[in-house]
Amino acid sequence: MTADNGTPARPPEPRLRRVLRWLLRGLAAVFLLVLITLSAISAALGTHRGSQWVLAQASELLNNNTMSVSFDHAEGTFLRGIDLYGVSYRSGDNQVTVAQLHSRWNPMTLLEGEFHLQSLRIAGVQVDWHSDPDAPAGPPLVLDELLASILPLPISVRLSNARLDGATINYDDASYTISSLGLDMSLQGRTLAIQDLSFDAEPLTLSAGLTLELQSPYGVTADASWQLDDSLLEGTQAPGGTLSLQGNLDRLQMEHDLRGLTDVTSRGEIQLGLARLLNAQGDALDLRVDLQHTLATQTLPGPGMEMFTVQALTLRTQGSPEDLALFAAARLDIDLADDFVLETDLNLRAALRGSRLQVDELAMRTATGLLAIAGNVDWADGVSANLDYRLDEPAPGDYIPGLPDSMIIENLRSSGQLSFSQAATGPAGEPGAQVLSFSIDNLQASVNDYTFTGDGGFDYDGDTWTVDSFALQTGENRLALTASLRDGNRINADASIDAPALSVIYPDLEGRLRADATVTGRLDEPVIDLDLTASNVVFGAISVPELVVTGQNRGGMNEIELTTGNIRVPVGETTETVSDVLLRLRGQPDAHNVLLRMDSSLVNIRLNADGSLANGGWRGRLLSSEINSDYGRWQQSQAADISLATEQMNMETLCWEMVATNLCINAALSGDDQLEARLTLQDYPLTALNHVPSEQLIARDLDASFHDGNSATADIRLPFTLPPDTALQGTVSLEATASGVISDINGLNITVNAGSENGNFYVRSEPPVDDLTDMDIPEPVVTHFSWSNIALSASQQNREWQATSRLRFVQEDPDSAVAAMRGSADANLRMTEAREIAGNVQLDFDDLGWVEALAPQLSNVTGELEGQLNLQGTLQQPVIGGDLILSDAAFVMPSLGLDMRAIDVTLSSDDANAFSLAGYAESGDGSLEFSSDILRPFSEERSLTMQLAGSNFVIADMPDLSVAISPDLRGTASMAGIDINGQLLIPHVDARITTLPESAVDVSSDTVIVAADDGSNIRNAAQTNRGILADTPVSGNIQLILGEDVNIAGFGLNAQLSGQLDIDQRPMASPLTYGELEVAEGSFELYGRTLNIEQGKLLFMGSYDNPAIDIRAVRTVENMRVGVQMNGTIRDIRSSLFSTPTLPDGDILAVMITGRPIAEIGTEQDGNALVGAITALGINQGQGLTDQIQSQLGLDTFAINSRGDVNDSSLMLGKYITPRIFIRYAVGLFETENSLEIDYTVNDRIKLEATSGQSQSIDLTYTVEQ
Repeated sequence: MTADNGTPARPPEPRLRRVLRWLLRGLAAVFLLVLITLSAISAALGTHRGSQWVLAQASELLNNNTMSVSFDHAEGTFLRGIDLYGVSYRSGDNQVTVAQLHSRWNPMTLLEGEFHLQSLRIAGVQVDWHSDPDAPAGPPLVLDELLASILPLPISVRLSNARLDGATINYDDASYTISSLGLDMSLQGRTLAIQDLSFDAEPLTLSAGLTLELQSPYGVTADASWQLDDSLLEGTQAPGGTLSLQGNLDRLQMEHDLRGLTDVTSRGEIQLGLARLLNAQGDALDLRVDLQHTLATQTLPGPGMEMFTVQALTLRTQGSPEDLALFAAARLDIDLADDFVLETDLNLRAALRGSRLQVDELAMRTATGLLAIAGNVDWADGVSANLDYRLDEPAPGDYIPGLPDSMIIENLRSSGQLSFSQAATGPAGEPGAQVLSFSIDNLQASVNDYTFTGDGGFDYDGDTWTVDSFALQTGENRLALTASLRDGNRINADASIDAPALSVIYPDLEGRLRADATVTGRLDEPVIDLDLTASNVVFGAISVPELVVTGQNRGGMNEIELTTGNIRVPVGETTETVSDVLLRLRGQPDAHNVLLRMDSSLVNIRLNADGSLANGGWRGRLLSSEINSDYGRWQQSQAADISLATEQMNMETLCWEMVATNLCINAALSGDDQLEARLTLQDYPLTALNHVPSEQLIARDLDASFHDGNSATADIRLPFTLPPDTALQGTVSLEATASGVISDINGLNITVNAGSENGNFYVRSEPPVDDLTDMDIPEPVVTHFSWSNIALSASQQNREWQATSRLRFVQEDPDSAVAAMRGSADANLRMTEAREIAGNVQLDFDDLGWVEALAPQLSNVTGELEGQLNLQGTLQQPVIGGDLILSDAAFVMPSLGLDMRAIDVTLSSDDANAFSLAGYAESGDGSLEFSSDILRPFSEERSLTMQLAGSNFVIADMPDLSVAISPDLRGTASMAGIDINGQLLIPHVDARITTLPESAVDVSSDTVIVAADDGSNIRNAAQTNRGILADTPVSGNIQLILGEDVNIAGFGLNAQLSGQLDIDQRPMASPLTYGELEVAEGSFELYGRTLNIEQGKLLFMGSYDNPAIDIRAVRTVENMRVGVQMNGTIRDIRSSLFSTPTLPDGDILAVMITGRPIAEIGTEQDGNALVGAITALGINQGQGLTDQIQSQLGLDTFAINSRGDVNDSSLMLGKYITPRIFIRYAVGLFETENSLEIDYTVNDRIKLEATSGQSQSIDLTYTVEQ
C-alpha cells in the first residue's frame, strides 16, 4: 500500500496490539470468573457448613403443603459423601422414615465420564403407606417416552456396595419385613445391569443377576437361585430352586429346577405382554403359559407317604389363568407290604378356569382294573366340590397282601358320589357352614364264588353326621349299621350282624355268628351294650361249641367278658381240650384291669394286669401270672411294669419261679426297632429230660433218688426225653442278651452263656452173658458219668456267630477197682452271615481204664485216645473232617485168653466225603495191621476199601481152644454189595471140643425155607434167593490154608489136619468151595475102642456143607485087623466093613467094638454097643447084624427105632412072658432116656397098654371091624 504522495504506507500496529490486549484481558476475566465460581462451589460442597446450607435449601425447596422432608442431622460433605440421620418423609397419612443413610462417592470419576457411587448404606427403614381409592387416575404410562427423555445419560452410572439392612413395609393391611437387600449395578447407555443381587426376607433367601435393555421390548437375561428357611412338610428338606429367564418383557423362555420338597424340572414359554402394558399398548397383562413339568423318580414327601413312589410324572399346563388346561401322566408304585408292590398308571385331564377346576377324568389303572373320578371343584364363593367315582376291578385279591389262598375275591365294582361345600367366610370372619355327602349307589364283589352286595352312605350338614342304613350282605349273612352324631358329642348308633353261614365269609370257617351293639349318649360318656354269640364254630381241626362275648359301658366304666369252653384243639397226633376260658376287661381307658383264666388238658394259665391307655399307647403292670403244666408250675414272683406304644415298648424285669428255678425276662423296643433284651434261667432241673420209667429203674438199681429234698421236681417233664435206659441229674443255667434292630435278625448283637456244674449221667445196661453162670440171676449194670463243668458260650457280633463249649467229665464206680474215666471235650465254631462255618472239636482221654466199665469183658485197659473234629463249608453243605487217634493201647480179654498190646488206630478225614482208617496190633507172637478208605459215608453212594494183613496173630488162647491166623485179605463194599479176596492162612489151631452148638445139628437135607417171619430163627436151612448176608450181595474169592500145626480133638476124634480150600462166593448165592482137607494123622474112639485113621480126606467140590469123605479107620486085635471104610458125603455116609483075615460083618463089627466075635457076645451092654456102632457108622448091613444079635440074645424083638433124626434113636428089646403079656424096654442111643411098656391082650378087640418113663400112662384100645 502507498500513500497519496506516493510513498509506501506503514502497517496499523497499535490496533492489533489492542485486539490482543483485550483478548488477553477477556481470557483473564473468564479464568478469574471460573476460579471464583469453583471456589464458591467448593466452599458450598466441599465444606461441612456449605453442605449444611445446601441441604437446608433443598429441604425448603421440597417442603410444601402436601409433602414434608426432614432429617435430624447430617455429617460429611457433598464432595466426598454425606451421612443423614433421622430422615423422614411424610405425605398425608403416608410416611417413610430412615434411621441412617450413608453414602460415599468420588467426584473425580466425572472427569472419566462416569459417576461412581462407591457405597450406599441404608438402615432402619419404616414405610407406612395407604392407598387412596378416590385418587384420580393419572395419564397412561408410556415408559419409552419417559426413558427417551432421560436416556441415554451423558455419563455412565455405577453403584457399588449398596445395602439395605432392616426394612418394614406396611401397605394397607399387609406387612412385609426385609432383613437385608444388597446389590451392585451399572447403567451405561440404555443397558441396566444388576450384579450380585442378594435378598433376605423371612422365609426366603434370594440371589440373582439381571441384564435389562431399557428400550421396548426390553430384552432381559436373568439367573436366580432361591431357598426357603424351613421345610413345608415333615420329613422333607426346605425347598429351593434355580431360575433362568431369557427373552423380553413380552415373551420369556423359562427354566426352573425345584429341589428339597421334591425334584421337579419345569421348561417352557411364558407370554406376559408387559412391555406393551408399560407403553399403553394394552389395558392389562396378557399372561399365557406353555410349560412342561417333570417329576424325577422319588418317594412322595410327607408323613405316611413313604409307601408311594412316583416312577415317572409329566404335567403340562397350557393357556391363560382364566382357561388353563392340565394334562398329566404318571407311574405310581404303592408298597403295600414286604415284596408286594401295586403298580398303577395315573392320568389326568382337567381345566382350570378362574376359580373353577373341571376334572374331566382322574383315572388310576392297575393291570386289570380302573378307578375313575370326574367332577368340578369351585372356590369362587367358598369351596364346593361335586365328584363321581367308578370302580371296576376284576381281581382285587391280587392287591391284598397276606390274603389266604383259600379266600378268592373277584369282580369288585362300585359307583357313587361325593359332594362337599363350605360357604364363604362371614363378615365377622367366622367360617362358613360345611356340608358333606358321600353315597355308595352300588357295591358288589365275589368272595369264593359268593356274591356280596351293599349300599349306603353318610352325610354331614354342619351339625350332624348321619350314616344312612349302610348294609352289606351275602346269601343269608347280613351286616347293618345306622348311626348319627349330633353337636359333635351326641351319638346314637345301632349295628347288627347275623351270619348263619360263616363259610361264606371264610372257607375254612363253619358255624353261626350273631352280634348286636348299641351306642347312645355323649362321646365322652357313651352308653354301650354288646352281645355276641358264636355257636358250633369249626376252624380246620379246631372246634368251639359256643363262644359268648358281652360288653357294656356305664358312666365311663367298661366291662367286656369273653367266655367259652370245651374247645378241641389238635396238638401233634392227639387232640387236647380247652375246658374253660374267661377273659374279662374292666375299667376305663385310663385305668382298667385285665383278667385271664384258661384251663386245658395241657396247661392252666392265670393272668392279672392293671393298665391305662395314654399318649397313643398302653402302660401298666402285670400283677400276677401262673402257668401250670407238665413242664412245671411257674408263678410270677413280683409285679412287672409294661408299656406298649408306637415309639417305645418296655417290659421291666419279669420273673417266674418254679420250685428252685428262676426265669427272668426284660426287654425294650424303641420306635426305630432298636431292641434291648435280656433273659436268665437259673437252676433248671435236668431231670425234666428223663424218661420216667428209665429214671425209676435206675433209681431203684442205685437205691437212690433223683429228687432228694425236692420232690416237686419229679412232676417237671419236657415233651422230649432222653433215650430209654439213660438219665440225667443236676441243673443248668442260662443267660442271654440281644440288642440291635429287631427287623434285622442277622444284625442283632446276641450273647448266650449256658452252664451246668456237678451233674450226673447214668446208663443202664444188661450184664454180659459170658459173666453169668447157670445159677446167676441177671442184674442190670448202671454206669455212672459225672461232670464238674459244662459251659457253652455263643455270640453274634457284626453278623457273625462265634461259639465255644467246654466239658470236663469223669466216670467212676466207687465199688469197682476200675480206673475212673476222665476226659475233656472243647469245641469252637464260627459262622458268617453267608452261613459259612469253620470250627473244631477237641477230645482228650489220657487214661482208658474206664473202658472196662463199658466193656466188662476187658481188663487191664491202657492207652490214650485223642481226637479233633474239623468243620468247614456252609451250614447247608458242611464239610466234616478230623482225626481220632488211639495210641499205645492194650487190653486183656480173659474169656478168650487174649493179651492185645501195641494197639494204634487212626481215623482221619479231610471232609465228610472221605475217611481213612488204619491200625496196628500185636497178640501172642504175631501182629496184625489194617487200612481202610471210606468214601461218601453219609450218602447212598457210600463205599469202602479195606486191606488186612498179619502174621501168627492170636485170636484165641484158651485151654480148649488156641487159634492164630495170618491173613492177607482185600475187600470192597458199597450199596451194591461186598467183595472180599485174598488168602487166610491158619498156622495154628489147638481145639478140644467137648460140646456142640445147637447149629451143629442140621435139619433135614431136603428142607428149603421159602419165606419166614422177620426175626424167626431157621437153623441151617437153605433159603431161596438169599445170600450169606441176607439181602446184601456178597462176592469174593478166599484161599483158606491150614498150616502144619492144626489139631482138633473131641467126641473121640483126635486128628491133625492140613490142606487148602478155595472159597468162591457169588452174589446172592451160596458159596462154592473147592479143595481138600486131609487128616495127616489121627485116631477115632468109638465105645471105648480106639481106631487109627490110616486115611482121611474131605473133598469139597462146590458145596461147603456137604463135602465128600474118604476115611479108613482100623483096629488090630491079636492076629486080626478089622476096620471100617466110610465114603459118600457128610449128609449121606456109606460105610463098609473089612478085615484081615476075612470075617463076617457081624464078627468084624464085634471084634472092632468088643474085641470078640459076635458068637462070644453074652451081655446086653455089648449088644447095645454094637447097635450104637451100626447107627453111628451108618453101616449098610445094619438089619442083618441086628438079626444076628437078636438070635444070640434069645429076644422076641430087637430093633433100632428112630422117630426123627439120629438123636432121637432108641434101642428096643422085647419078649413075651405069656402069649397075652408082652414086655418092651427102650433105651436111648444118644439121649439119657429109657422107658418100660407092658401090653396085655384081653381078647381080640380089647387091649390094655401101660407105659412108664418120663411120663406115665395107661391106654385102653378097643377095635371094631367093619
